[in-house]
Amino acid sequence: MTSRSRAEFVLLGVTLAWGGSFLVVKDTLAALPPLSLIALRFTLAAAALALAFRRNAFALGRDARGGSQWSTAGWIGALLWAGFAFQTAGLLYTTPARSGFITATYVALVPLLGRVFLARALGKRMLAAVGAALAGLFLLTDPRGSGVNLGDALTLLSALAFAAHLLALDRHARAMPSPALAFAQMAVVAGLALPLALAFEDAPHALSGRSLAAIAYLGLLCSAGAFLGQTWGQRYTTPVRAGLIFSLESLFAALLSVAIGAEVLTPWQWLGGLMLLAGVVIGELPDAPLTQPVRAD
Repeated sequence: MTSRSRAEFVLLGVTLAWGGSFLVVKDTLAALPPLSLIALRFTLAAAALALAFRRNAFALGRDARGGSQWSTAGWIGALLWAGFAFQTAGLLYTTPARSGFITATYVALVPLLGRVFLARALGKRMLAAVGAALAGLFLLTDPRGSGVNLGDALTLLSALAFAAHLLALDRHARAMPSPALAFAQMAVVAGLALPLALAFEDAPHALSGRSLAAIAYLGLLCSAGAFLGQTWGQRYTTPVRAGLIFSLESLFAALLSVAIGAEVLTPWQWLGGLMLLAGVVIGELPDAPLTQPVRAD
């Protein structure tokens, strides 16, 4: 198995974890306001990474140009915070499946932002993959139904932030130790969310065992583990390929929501899911054009 294959297998595992998080977050928002949930989730994630990688969690210094790697990790973490802040707030007003589908529109935003800001061209096959995935996402949102609400709009802003975050990781992850960069991102998100939660939200009351279990799942698996995996995995693949894999997050979220009876998908939405899968398959075909060379072991 090549380095890229191993990395993309890890990214698929990350996607599975994130797909399950939409229902968990939606349920937990009944007990916790959004900024408080983000603060607790990412404080736990940062603490877990600091304990697990005591020797490497703080191993950031200067980059090749003499700039501070902590500063770079700080603004990467700020993009991540923006993504989760908009996404979590959006879940107050929209459903888990719709949130997952709209979040996954960054599969199209990644190559668009890369083209605009990084002057990266795309091959025809990858353009076809992005087009198929975007068409699938359009059908999955079922625009003929309830229309776009406030939660949908906030979630679209989160997709923009997540696309920028993915590109920022692609540009800087190879130059920094994965544990340290992952820890820095978790710490920044927690550090931004905590004071805002204290300033604008009521302090949460005693949390139930269900809420504590949800925070543990979100903090340890969906944050500490997932972002460590993403930070490492993006060293060996391209942002467009990573974005295509992450677009499956919306399908996993929808399937789980349907499986437990929380939502019912229309035939058009199922067709959209199949088109989304087709886009990922097209992007993963051998000899697909790459926007950036893959690092060897």
